[in-house]
Amino acid sequence: MLSVLVVDGDRNFLNLFLKNSENWFDITVDTASTEKEAEEYLRDHPCDMVISEYAMPDRDGIELLRHLRSRYGDLPYVMVTGQGSETIAAEASRFGISAYIPKKQDTISLFSEIYGKIRTEKKRKDAVDALREKESRCRAILESQPGFLCRVGPDMVTTYANRAFLQAMEISERDPEIARFIECLIEDDRERFLAAVGELTPEHPSFTIRICLSPRTSGVDAPLWTEWTFTAAFDEHQHYTVIQGIGKDISWEREHDALQRRQLENLEFLSRTAMDFVDMEETASIFQYIGEKVYSLLPHAVVGVLMYDSWTNSTILKGLVADDDVLSAFRHWLGTDLVGMSFNLDEETYAKVDYTFKGIVEGPPLYLFLVHTFPEEACRQVVEQCNLGKSYVMGLTCHEELFGSVAFMLRNGAKIENPELLEVFLNQASVALLRWKNRKAAEEEIARIHEGLEQKVRERTRNLEIANKNLESFSYSVSHDLRAPLRSIEGFSALFLQGYGDLIPPEGRQLIEKTRQSTMKMAELIDAILEFARTSRRDLQRKDVDMMTLAKEVLNEQLAAYAGRIVKVETGDLPSCRADPVLIRLVWQNLLSNALKFTRTREIAQVSLGSFMRESGCVYYIKDNGVGFDMAYHNSLFKVFERLHDKKDFEGTGIGLAIVDNIISRHGGDVWMESDIDEGCTCYFTIGGGGGHVIS
Repeated sequence: MLSVLVVDGDRNFLNLFLKNSENWFDITVDTASTEKEAEEYLRDHPCDMVISEYAMPDRDGIELLRHLRSRYGDLPYVMVTGQGSETIAAEASRFGISAYIPKKQDTISLFSEIYGKIRTEKKRKDAVDALREKESRCRAILESQPGFLCRVGPDMVTTYANRAFLQAMEISERDPEIARFIECLIEDDRERFLAAVGELTPEHPSFTIRICLSPRTSGVDAPLWTEWTFTAAFDEHQHYTVIQGIGKDISWEREHDALQRRQLENLEFLSRTAMDFVDMEETASIFQYIGEKVYSLLPHAVVGVLMYDSWTNSTILKGLVADDDVLSAFRHWLGTDLVGMSFNLDEETYAKVDYTFKGIVEGPPLYLFLVHTFPEEACRQVVEQCNLGKSYVMGLTCHEELFGSVAFMLRNGAKIENPELLEVFLNQASVALLRWKNRKAAEEEIARIHEGLEQKVRERTRNLEIANKNLESFSYSVSHDLRAPLRSIEGFSALFLQGYGDLIPPEGRQLIEKTRQSTMKMAELIDAILEFARTSRRDLQRKDVDMMTLAKEVLNEQLAAYAGRIVKVETGDLPSCRADPVLIRLVWQNLLSNALKFTRTREIAQVSLGSFMRESGCVYYIKDNGVGFDMAYHNSLFKVFERLHDKKDFEGTGIGLAIVDNIISRHGGDVWMESDIDEGCTCYFTIGGGGGHVIS
């Protein structure tokens, strides 16, 4: 809506104006006959536009125009006159008019031109109102933001600041007197800000900076840490016309970062000291280390570390850490640095301290600690010269066991800066002392047990040597004492048959032959027992063994005893190993002998040698197509004299697989078999301690 005031002394013209304006949309028209009447109307009614005649009864239109400019600024003014001239038009133009319209034209054209001027003003007013509304909304949004907003001119004068900035700077919103923006900064940041502004260009119109604001009342004692992004607008000459900054308070972030940094430093300190405690062996080192670390947390304090003696209920000063002037004063006035001194906790001064309390407690002054041992004047001189104040104590306890304590005296005016870290470190030290005590007890117990074990080893070694000697004697007895009667039985039987064979009936000769065969079988068993004993007693002498070559040599030796048989042999990869070559040859001899023996009923005997790898190492195998055996009896395979086949069908003593098992076990390997009746047999074995590697 646009309100228009029409001032004219001609009542007919006014009525005609009102009649024509009835159809003008969104425009209201009021009239006045004189300048005085117009001034009174404007005083009480807001008006958007004035249309006036130059010639009026009381004054002319120029006087009214002067009045409007003095009271209402640039209020739009249109002069419509029938008595105008170029002089009047020029004079009116000096005061700024929107239009000069002569009445010397027909009514339709006159009011059409007037309406055109009014519509132009209406559009301008609507645009201004819309802009003001938009600006009002923008200002409301800006004022509601928690961040800071400022606009700064080329002269660094602040032209606008939002409510958040004014409140942060402790400036009244009713009287926002803001001088140059840089005066709101602490002095150290002003040059940095101006230098950043000086680098702004149309190509790089923005920069981000962290600066400290200096509120009016708090000032430099309590600066406000902020982070800003400033953006400049430039004119056609590439000069910035305004700089707008958006900022935020980062004081909390800095405090949070500082807290995190301090926590990280504390964790690094505790991690480093924990690792140091692990490497320490002696109590003297531990106590001295505790004192040095506490001193690093309490610079210029006097730190004493004491070890507790439960037998005498006293503490012994194991370490003292302090500034050189303090240690010099101790030596001068007391004649000692106190290290090694004992303090009885039954005395009244020390009895008042609760060393089992979980945390730091205030203790008696240093004077009371020393006065029981040293002259009173010397104690007073030490305290005064070293400027020592409050004393604090914390017991080194773990699982309700007291190991010692830490006492520290602060200089007057000093305080404990990081008590939480200090307590955690001393608790960590208590755990280290408990671990050290338990380790020492364990080491003593291990030493005692080790000493007993050494004695048992010596006894068992002696018994083993005796057993070996007895075994050698037994072997000798078997070899000589048992063989002699057997040789006699076999020899006398042969002589008997030779001398009296013709006189003995066939049944008798058959019995004597069976007697001779039994003696020979007994000799074979004796040889097998001796072979088993020799393999058990032989010391292992590991060497690089070419398993492929060894297996082929043994196989050729075995095949020579089976001339005329058809034996098909398949040989796969057999990696070399580290083993006793003599004993491993026995393994191949027994296993290949069995493979050839139990396949003799086959028209074509098939024997396969090979290996494969698994996680534990190389597995060797010998596979045949012989008679096989029932796996239900596999636990009896490797026992001495155990046989799964009738000796009438297959010769043997039952010692061979027992020898194989003994040799493989001594090498740290395993041996096992898989078979089924009449489906052949596969024997697998491994060599521990380096089985299955390539020898270059």
